[in-house]
Amino acid sequence: MEWVHSCNERGLRIVGQGANVRTWFAFTLDLWNLYDYSPAWNQATQGTTAEKLAKLADRVLRGKLRDEEPMLASIGEQTRPGNLTITKTPGHPELERYIGRKVSEIAAVESKHPVDAMLDIAVAGELKVEFRGGDATSSNAKMVGEVMRDPYIIAGVSDGGAHTKFFTGGSYTTDLLTWLVRDTKELTLEEAHYHLSFLPAQAAGFLDRGYLRQGAPADIVVYDLANLRRTPEWDYEIAYDFPANEWRRVQRAEGYRWTLVNGEVTFEDGRCTGATPGQLLRNRQVGATTLSAAAK
Repeated sequence: MEWVHSCNERGLRIVGQGANVRTWFAFTLDLWNLYDYSPAWNQATQGTTAEKLAKLADRVLRGKLRDEEPMLASIGEQTRPGNLTITKTPGHPELERYIGRKVSEIAAVESKHPVDAMLDIAVAGELKVEFRGGDATSSNAKMVGEVMRDPYIIAGVSDGGAHTKFFTGGSYTTDLLTWLVRDTKELTLEEAHYHLSFLPAQAAGFLDRGYLRQGAPADIVVYDLANLRRTPEWDYEIAYDFPANEWRRVQRAEGYRWTLVNGEVTFEDGRCTGATPGQLLRNRQVGATTLSAAAK
């Protein structure tokens, strides 16, 4: 973070982003593509399911996959084959004995390389076996709290919705308020609101947003901190709400009482009211209607 401070001390308006949400990857090899910076794994995980099954079972290619396994640490140690846990074996009850076990443990028991242990199970399950990695971000409250207290750090994740079948980072707001404010007290509420609301708005150039002030647009979230939580807390739901009935992993939240946009309630106790009082902002400009509504 020193370089961010150095930039600001020299008058350069630079902010950083802190990955504050406790999350993890969950995936099946019929879809997973985050091993593709390894040439061998890239080759093995491309094509139709039938093609992938054939390649992942090929003993010559397996040797290359084992050799390049250390490269998989680029995305994080938690997603290397040995560190994965098997969570689901849909349609294959004969594989259920592996559920809840780490690949490294299975490999030791079966005298296999972790890559072979993982791929033997994946191939036997027609690539539908679900693997779960460890925390994709730090779960050390003191370390994350130190990052998030920095005045030039915005809360959040950088994924931007790119890997919706593997994890969800959108719960970072709720996790920050519950984990870092309420449960561990690493942040005060004032600090949390600064990093979740004020600083992101200012960094994006929306200078009349991100805080409560007379005459500003009434964009407000009212929540019950004591009862705030992610649902499910340590898992994901599957929502089929993308075009062509495609799916994504989601976490919802409880404890948010009201969400107001321009002073009008858009969500109440997690339910959409149907109101759409927001406006598209162009070049950081607020429309006359929005200003008028804020002034009332």
